[in-house]
Amino acid sequence: MKNNLFFLLLIALIGVFTNPSLEKHQAAVAEKVNELGNINGEVDGDTIKKLGALLGEAIGLNSMEKYLNNNVKVEDLKVISLTKLKMNGTYKTVGVGAFGKVFLFDDVKSYIDEKVEALKE
Repeated sequence: MKNNLFFLLLIALIGVFTNPSLEKHQAAVAEKVNELGNINGEVDGDTIKKLGALLGEAIGLNSMEKYLNNNVKVEDLKVISLTKLKMNGTYKTVGVGAFGKVFLFDDVKSYIDEKVEALKE
């Protein structure tokens, strides 16, 4: 029993020190957008800028970097962290960060796909 408790505390301690930063969460979202562009083959750099402005739903956002800075935030739960993306005016949890990695949920892909399809029309 003592060994199990020690093992859990050790994992929790490692989780605290390897919790991903905001920059890693932002990079994961940007990578997902770039990945979608590569898959579809029809999204170029200009379209990604338009996508950043469209997703941000604000005038003046003309680059993915600005979009990420204004619309991606992290909820730090010490051992893990949650990636939150502003969608339609509210923040929605779209991923989890733990042990230095960020894992995005599939609904982020479908949301971005919708926005890219709207740009193509």
